[in-house]
Amino acid sequence: MGKTNPAIAFIANLFLEKYVQEQQSPPQASDIPELAQVPAIQKLKNKHGAVVLIIGRRESGKTILAQRLAEIIGRPVYAVSPEQTPPSWITELRLEQLSESPPPFSTLILDDIPAYMSSRDYNDSFVNVVEKLIPMVRHKRKLILIFNTQTSGQADRWIMDADLLLIKSPNLLFMETERPAVARIYKSVMPIFQQMTDQQQKRHAFLLAQDYRELVRINLPGVESESSEKTSVSKMP
Repeated sequence: MGKTNPAIAFIANLFLEKYVQEQQSPPQASDIPELAQVPAIQKLKNKHGAVVLIIGRRESGKTILAQRLAEIIGRPVYAVSPEQTPPSWITELRLEQLSESPPPFSTLILDDIPAYMSSRDYNDSFVNVVEKLIPMVRHKRKLILIFNTQTSGQADRWIMDADLLLIKSPNLLFMETERPAVARIYKSVMPIFQQMTDQQQKRHAFLLAQDYRELVRINLPGVESESSEKTSVSKMP
């Protein structure tokens, strides 16, 4: 397993302190900010290029989260998604098109693509395309790149050097394959996820950035506001 970004390791320790050592009680749903309200997301919108990593088990709502984030960013959105057809407002691409597309100042969603790269087979054209893309997104290509994957153990070292990390509920079968810093984050946030129903887990994530670490709520793409939501996370069955 590769080394973890030192920034992610540092934030993992902060998470552990906040949710385990302080034994903080679960937040009320009315206190949980929606993704668009988070300052770290507003900063992301102003960047020329960035990498966002979303980690979580299959069917935990990673794709909806990626689409909601892309909607908030407000740029033209493109996606490579082997298993799902994106909605009409997202332009679907093939992996082999990434050397030329999308154009600068776009958002690109790669849905579970890191799983295809886990073998590190440099004779594989998919690996070569993504290897060349990632280091260039911030400055040369000027793209907001959103990666979805089931486990950090499948993510390339360039992907782990993310500007922003979003943690969904984990696949317990993959816990031993997680990178050490991500495993520590899961240890600290699992008590919160365990109080949620499956549907509630899909609509929440833990967001980690240099200046922000907290549980966030996720509106469905196209829904402007769900401020009327009253369900309390702490009163979940």
